[in-house]
Parts: sequence; structure tokens; C-alpha cells
Amino acid sequence: MKIVIATTSGFHLRHLARELIALRRDVTYLTYLPKFRIIHDGIPLERARSYFWRLQPWSTAALFRRLPGLQHQAVERMFELTDRALARDMPPCDVFIGLSAMTVECARAARRKYGAKIVLERGSRHVLSQNELVSGGAGRPLSKTYVDRELAGYEIADYIALPSEHAVESFVERGFDRSRLFKNAYGVDMGVFAPSPRPEGPTRLIYVGAWSFRKGCDVLEAMLAACPDLTLTHVGGRDDLEFPTLANFRSLGHRTHAELREVLGDHRILLLPSREDGFGMVLIEGLASGLAVIGSTKTGAPDLLELIQNKEAVRLVQPADMEALVGAIRNLSDWLRTQPLDRRILSDADKENLSWTAYARRYDDFLRAIV
Repeated sequence: MKIVIATTSGFHLRHLARELIALRRDVTYLTYLPKFRIIHDGIPLERARSYFWRLQPWSTAALFRRLPGLQHQAVERMFELTDRALARDMPPCDVFIGLSAMTVECARAARRKYGAKIVLERGSRHVLSQNELVSGGAGRPLSKTYVDRELAGYEIADYIALPSEHAVESFVERGFDRSRLFKNAYGVDMGVFAPSPRPEGPTRLIYVGAWSFRKGCDVLEAMLAACPDLTLTHVGGRDDLEFPTLANFRSLGHRTHAELREVLGDHRILLLPSREDGFGMVLIEGLASGLAVIGSTKTGAPDLLELIQNKEAVRLVQPADMEALVGAIRNLSDWLRTQPLDRRILSDADKENLSWTAYARRYDDFLRAIV
């Protein structure tokens, strides 16, 4: 079976490509990232094609995080440009796995040229549901171009791969047959994230991600204003909300995975109160680092309860419910005081189940079933 995996800047598909190659599957990985990034992601260059130089200057602009407005425009432009380039240059395949919003012309080419099965990788809810949840309040609505490309991809795909049950339900609600939907929870690099001894002092909270309405950061600000005894550290950039000007809030900006591990070690509870979040890999990173986590029901937190043994370490709240969030924090803080100082939350079986290797094995079983 020949497998083509096509993406823009990698996302979780770089892990899928690397792990399927490790399983000795015939994989060709297509991306606009430069070759040094492909090597960094652990993918052999003989199994990959980089379109970085062909798609200049947009491919460079799409990686320029310091100018988020330009980067956002470039990323959206890169969906279309990468799609066209891959459609012209599609290698032979039995299965084509493509990132949503990018997978339109290249998916058609894979089917037309080789009769390939098309699997669309969608990291969030159905785009119309996502847009409703985000733009229904103070969030920035998704662009028409992005929405149209997503919808076009849904129509072309034989199957849609999704990371969480709430994402699956959002497609079922819009008429998709469950037989077309493949749920597979994401993984994490257990070699990077590991528990450290419990920090001294009061319970410190951390949120990792863009400071945005979609992620429920307005609720976090309201919580901090109402509960001055709670302190929150933010790791990530600013999106469509201003940072709070409160004494119990600090933002550290972007951090590498190695740096994030150190920061996580100083905290006890990780928060992800998103209005909509396809999964939230940071939830697994927090658990692997010895933190308890609180996630909304529209993240991957409910799915984690099915995947780990220590279910007390994961608490669920409804999106945008500040009172429930504060209650969960107080309750979880009390529970953490009874736990061992080494903060080992995940068992060895949990770590295996939440690894990228396990993620790829589940994917491999799925591919064998459909081809």
C-alpha cells in the first residue's frame, strides 16, 4: 500500500508520517516546510518532498510568527498554493491523507490519477460548527475562503479523520454517516515531557495556547479578577483578546517544548476552558509532566478519560462557565494535596496509549481496513 501524506507546516501529520515510516509503510510526505525542518521532524528526506523554494515568498511568510497578521494571510494563501502544487506533482498512491482546507485539487488528482482513497485530516469540529461557536461572541469569524475550502474538502473525502468525540458529533449533526468518520486521539512525545517533584507553595495554574476568545481566555480573565488568590501563567501568543492587566497574571510568550517542560514543572494545574478545541495536545503534555488538567467538554478532555487509568486527574467543565471552572480548581487543589510528591499521574500503559507510536498504529489498522 502506497501512502501519500500532504500537509502545510506539518501539524500532527509529521508525527503520523514519521511513525508510519517506522512501521515500514511506503509513505511519501509532502509539505511546504524547508528540508531542515523535515529532518528535524524525524522524516527521512528520501521519503519527503519540500515545496519551500517553489512557493516563495509565501512559504517564508507563513513561518514568520513575529508578524501574526502577515503570517495568518500567508498561511491561508499557502493552502491554495500548496494544493495546486501537489495536484500537479502527485506521486502514485493507494491512500491520500491530506490536511483539511488544503485538500481539494490535490485530492481530486490522487483519485483521478490513481484511484486513491481520500482521507481528510480535520483537527477541529465541522467548520460551520466551529465558526458558530467562535463568532457567536467576541471571537474572530473564520474567513469565507477558509470555510469554502473546508466544505469542498468534506465533499471530496471518502473518510474524515478527527481527534475527539465532540468533533465527530459535530459532523454527525450535519448529516455525515459515522462510517465516514475515523476518531483517533493525538499523542505526545513522552521523551520530552516527564513529571518533576511537586513544587512548593500555593497551587499555580497554567494555560498554554493562543490568548483568544475561542480558547475561553475571557473566562480566565474574569476568573482572575474574581479570585485574586489564584495565579495564572500563560505560554503562547496573543490572538483576538488583549492580555489582562492583573497582578495575578503573567504571559511568558512562546516557548520551545524543552522550555515548556521546565515551565510546566513549576505549576500544578493546566487549564483549557475552550469554547471549541479539536483536541488540545497540551492536555496530554500537562498530564505527562505531572499536572492535573481541567478541560472543557469541547476539547479532548472527555476522550482522555477513556484513555488513562487515573481519571481523578482530569476534570471536565462546560465551556465559558467561570463558576464551574473555579469550583473544579478548588476541588482539584484539595485532591492534589493527597497525591505523591513525585506527581506521577500516567502509568506506563497510559504513556504507551498516548504516544505517537500508538496513534500511528491505530491509523495503520484503519488504513488496512479501508484499502
